[in-house]
Amino acid sequence: MSAMFGPQVPGRPSGLPPALETPAVPIRAQSTPGSRLTVYLLRPAWLWRRELALTLAVLAAVGGSWLVGDWLFAVMIAVSLGSLLSVPDVRSWLAGLLWRARVIRRWDAACRFAGLATHNDRVPRIVVAVRTPAGERLRVRLPKGGAAVDVADRGPWLASSLEASRVEVEADEDNARFAEVEVIRRDPLDGFGVLTWPWAPAPDEGWVASAWDPVPVGLGETGELVTVALLGNASTPEIGRGAQR
Repeated sequence: MSAMFGPQVPGRPSGLPPALETPAVPIRAQSTPGSRLTVYLLRPAWLWRRELALTLAVLAAVGGSWLVGDWLFAVMIAVSLGSLLSVPDVRSWLAGLLWRARVIRRWDAACRFAGLATHNDRVPRIVVAVRTPAGERLRVRLPKGGAAVDVADRGPWLASSLEASRVEVEADEDNARFAEVEVIRRDPLDGFGVLTWPWAPAPDEGWVASAWDPVPVGLGETGELVTVALLGNASTPEIGRGAQR
């Protein structure tokens, strides 16, 4: 067959490429129905477990009320559940939960496309995810046998899969099993315009800054405040990385 129908591998039947891009699966032994069930069903279900749990909880509440009472009771339960979204704390918690779940799924797929999956099919796992003005900051737990330098070396591939500008990785100073990952998606300094020193209003507002407090000196590349410790436990000033302004 012509090469236009996909890669030609000697000894294997040729055909069209898959319609959906999927990363290569590291397999130590012959593929079995159990391994395919794990890779194509159980693993995706685990990554979607938060959404599935919320959906099942709502269906159970509404469906259970339908069985116990009648349709009017079920409608009342559905309206009550919907009214919870009007509570700011509940809405913020739900938005954060769904955002973190989406970040975890995208990171898992990016690691597999970047070739970071081990022979045990393990990838660096997110344990903490927070938003930053530039994108996301992740704390990941590395699989056994892995190191932060492995993730850093695949930074361009991770950035491509995450559709980000770049990915920066630093090893944890206290525990090499963990790494700090900065996913840079935008330049937060572009939208600030003229910057004002945070301590500039101190004389007008009547408060006095202490030399023991960290002194703000600018903004970092992630859009967060960069400070310098003049006094205290630090023997020398400490400046946050990436000071821009």
